[in-house]
Amino acid sequence: MLLLQFGLLLWLIAFDHAWDMRMLLEFTGVVIPLFAIAAVTQRKRDRRVAVALAAAAIVFNGGALSGFRPAGGAAGPLLAVAFSGYATWKMLTGIVRSERVTGNVLAGALATYIMAGLAFAVVYGVIASRRPDAFVTAAATPASFPDLVYFSFVTLLTIGFGDVTPAAPGARAVALVEGLFGVVFTTVVMASLVAGYVRHRESNAP
Repeated sequence: MLLLQFGLLLWLIAFDHAWDMRMLLEFTGVVIPLFAIAAVTQRKRDRRVAVALAAAAIVFNGGALSGFRPAGGAAGPLLAVAFSGYATWKMLTGIVRSERVTGNVLAGALATYIMAGLAFAVVYGVIASRRPDAFVTAAATPASFPDLVYFSFVTLLTIGFGDVTPAAPGARAVALVEGLFGVVFTTVVMASLVAGYVRHRESNAP
């Protein structure tokens, strides 16, 4: 899962794409969360919910990956946001409820962190698709989806270079929430997991 996520980040940020915003939104908000759900849960109910959300996002995305153009196509990006959020939530609850903190749990926590960054990028993409001037680059041009993925992780990591800037109030509000999530995740969740991992190693030491 981590390799897939890192590969997607490299592909999204480092290379130019012929895909439009809606297609990149659907790929990032549907395909990657499907892999995440498959990796983190074996419960049939969770997988049924995931498949239902993914199918709805594909059908209602108005002709991106699916090729369909239903009258309610505007709902597709919002469904992609819902699915990304659902996948991130299932990954987060999975690691928090782990009885023992092993190396796999720490890897899952890192995958959850990356999944959260991608989920916020999908939210930014939906905002930008409805209001193109919501995010502005250093060249004073509207941000592309790769720009938004980059901005999402710069915000999540609380780096804040400022070369992509949220201009709309809604975009700024979501960026604030993501920054707070990044701080809480690294200082509370990851710190607790690492401490639990150290205790687990010490208890199993010969």
